[in-house]
Amino acid sequence: MDSRERVSLAIGHCDVDRIPIGEITIADGLIRELLGVGRIAFPERREFVNRLGIDAVCESPEWPTPSLHLPDPEDVRWKDLATWATRSDRFVFAVLDGVFGWGTKLLGFEAFLSASLKRSEALIDLMHGVERLNIALANRAAAAGADGVLIADDIAYQKNTIVGPSVLRELFFPSLRRQLEEIAHLQIPVFFHSDGNLNAVIDDLVDIGFQGLQCLESRAGMDLARLKATYGERTCLWGNLDPTDLFLERDSEELEQGVRDIIEAAAAGGGYIFGTSSGLAEGMRLENLEVVYQAALSF
Repeated sequence: MDSRERVSLAIGHCDVDRIPIGEITIADGLIRELLGVGRIAFPERREFVNRLGIDAVCESPEWPTPSLHLPDPEDVRWKDLATWATRSDRFVFAVLDGVFGWGTKLLGFEAFLSASLKRSEALIDLMHGVERLNIALANRAAAAGADGVLIADDIAYQKNTIVGPSVLRELFFPSLRRQLEEIAHLQIPVFFHSDGNLNAVIDDLVDIGFQGLQCLESRAGMDLARLKATYGERTCLWGNLDPTDLFLERDSEELEQGVRDIIEAAAAGGGYIFGTSSGLAEGMRLENLEVVYQAALSF
């Protein structure tokens, strides 16, 4: 069973030979340190994921020069998306930014929050613009070989959502639903990523129809066992490993037990992808990294 098939089956809640592993980001600096090389290009990235047994990779877009407006879809590219699709067996997610990401980038955080609370026309226009952009980019990504799409939008922090659930339900979640409806004809899974505590709106996100949820930040109160018991038959869960465990000194037994606890909480019945909640960053301890991923491959 290759990586692409393994992830596809897990998303479909089917039997797999082992729990698939995926990461939303992998820092070039970490690859450089692990492999002991200077230049990082696709061959080095592929060697890194092969070495750790990572099955699902994410390609974030490269945006044109920053401006005060959303970019044209034709001006956006993914550096290695087509290469992953044609020169590896990895499952490739194309990452798309959401309204929160674009809103804070173009308006500033405080102005974006104010516009959200006021339901301003400028915000509505921006929202529809992001929808058109993401639908166009999803089509381009699928044509380039993407196996799935991941809409990344941090709508929460450690304690709760950034704006109230009622605002999300009135404005932002209908926008996500419209995007999914337009992307559905591509017949590829669409996942949603957000850091933070999503417990107040997790029902909404699952009801929208996302085939998977990525992050599941344990430090923000996202209880993987509860999520699996409640939503495990309706969506694929991905993540939950605390990245702190890869930065700080930990003994092997502690790391292995942490991996075992996660997999035992979520593995039954398929529908789970192992990984960190935030991706792999420069400065993580290489010895921790190898213990954790070897444990995930073994259980």
